[in-house]
Amino acid sequence: ETNPKGAQLVFTTHDTHLLDKEYLRRDQVWFTEKDATEASDLYSLLEFKERNDRNFEKNYIQGRYGAIPFIR
Repeated sequence: ETNPKGAQLVFTTHDTHLLDKEYLRRDQVWFTEKDATEASDLYSLLEFKERNDRNFEKNYIQGRYGAIPFIR
């Protein structure tokens, strides 16, 4: 068995190419963004009612899922 103890790997990235369905499922993609009080909100791509044939990278860049980088 490849993963006998059920371990998980958690990582962060700024590489939007990983939003391709070839690499990750919708339930494996999570976004984070800060609200007006600077508290972080964490939510999954699965929360968006998208068909699986959509281009998730393109939709993210267009701001459809929020979590748009804001550089000060």
